[in-house]
Amino acid sequence: MYSKTFLVSKGLYTLVTFIRFLSSVDSLMYSKSSLVSKSLSTLVTFIRFLSSMDSLMYNKISLASKGLSTLVTLIRFLPGVNSLMYNKISFFPKSLSTLITFIRFLSSVGSLMTNETSLASKSLSTLFTFIRFLSSVDTPMFNKSSIFFKSLSTLVTFIRLFSSVGSLM
Repeated sequence: MYSKTFLVSKGLYTLVTFIRFLSSVDSLMYSKSSLVSKSLSTLVTFIRFLSSMDSLMYNKISLASKGLSTLVTLIRFLPGVNSLMYNKISFFPKSLSTLITFIRFLSSVGSLMTNETSLASKSLSTLFTFIRFLSSVDTPMFNKSSIFFKSLSTLVTFIRLFSSVGSLM
């Protein structure tokens, strides 16, 4: 597992990187995050391997902005679960914006996933947290989100139950 984080900033910045290996994974993970900004920026990268895989994951996220911005990109290749998931989101605004997208695909996995997100900001922000349980997974999932703001904040939590999913989500 290799994780490299590079930050160059003139203002407040937050970098949260979660790299997790779940059981019986024989793979290589490479994560490179780069943040260059002149003001408040937040980069959150979630990289997860689910069990019974023999794959390569590459995740590179770069954020350059002149104003407050948040970029969350999830790129996941899960060939061991008979599916391919790719999600890439790029956002380069000049004003206030927050974009957080969580996409999870769990199929025939017997392990524990923990997701903890913490964001600190002094202005408007929104946190979306998706918690999905798939009945064929036999997996406890724990999601804890903490927000520390001095102004308006919104927390939206979706809990969905799916059973026997074997497709691209």
